[in-house]
Amino acid sequence: SRGLGDVYKRQYNIRTKYFYKEIRIMAYKIGSECISCGSCQATCPVGAISQGADKFEINPEVCISCGACAAQCPVSAISEE
Repeated sequence: SRGLGDVYKRQYNIRTKYFYKEIRIMAYKIGSECISCGSCQATCPVGAISQGADKFEINPEVCISCGACAAQCPVSAISEE
């Protein structure tokens, strides 16, 4: 059963373009180390990353938790929540 604060999303298969199962996810977040280079935004396959006031931000409602942004970040500012 789902508890308060649990986030569930349908997992998206980028190759087939279909959602295939519902999973509990932990969206990624961008820390204060962010240098606002934009490489994460360009890498995100679902457009979950946008420029915030002082750094880029990840929308947890859109994030599919694929990790592409974390792998691309040159300063390792992105981690799982």
